[in-house]
Amino acid sequence: MSAMLDLHDVEVRYGRLVALRGLTMEVRQGEVVCLIGPNGAGKSTTLAAIAGGVARTTGSIRFHGTELPARKPERIARLGLSLVPEGRHVFGTLSVEENLRIGGYMRPSAKQASAALERIANYFPQLKERWRSPAARLSGGEQQMLSIGRALMTGPKLMMVDEPSLGLAPRIVDSVYEILLELRRQEGLTLLINEQSSHRILRFADRIYVIRNGGIKLHGAASALQDGEAIKSAYFGFGVAPTPVGASEEEATA
Repeated sequence: MSAMLDLHDVEVRYGRLVALRGLTMEVRQGEVVCLIGPNGAGKSTTLAAIAGGVARTTGSIRFHGTELPARKPERIARLGLSLVPEGRHVFGTLSVEENLRIGGYMRPSAKQASAALERIANYFPQLKERWRSPAARLSGGEQQMLSIGRALMTGPKLMMVDEPSLGLAPRIVDSVYEILLELRRQEGLTLLINEQSSHRILRFADRIYVIRNGGIKLHGAASALQDGEAIKSAYFGFGVAPTPVGASEEEATA
């Protein structure tokens, strides 16, 4: 299966600091792919580079065959890529509904935006109960749901979610992931998620990439990594982890 999103030899610099170096990875349509790695590894930078939020990028980033780095974030979003940023970043003084409607401006018509808004209200009944409330009054979990709903309003084909578990209780995080998987089933979404918890991604992901020091140290099917030992080795640098793990023969010889 050809890749929906394909990164090849991507490098990102912030001045003299190299945040990503030679990063190569792919996401196939319909997958849940998770990035994991220590703080400062380059996970959030990877998502920002894809979304057009990083100025100094070299290498190739293609979405459905279209090269992205030279494009502005809004044009990238219109291709069907949406980013839920770390820390949620809701508009606190605006109501829940107003926050969601901001995401609907990319829809071709007001009718389609209203239909999307109705679907999101069904996915997130907790938000529907707070429809007129300022977003600043929502709990952390509700704000995360609002951020996901706002991204969904743009009509994405691929949604990138940066640290969905940040600052949330485990029960709330599991609820957020269940919603993401339901969106995958109902909306046909492909998901690329930056996550800290290897335990959680082994439950929810199809494939996993471990990033350390700005590069991929391990990738493989989650089903082949269930004992966690290869992930631990790649995460902490305890030696050389096999790459890829659980890949097909075609991938392994590519």
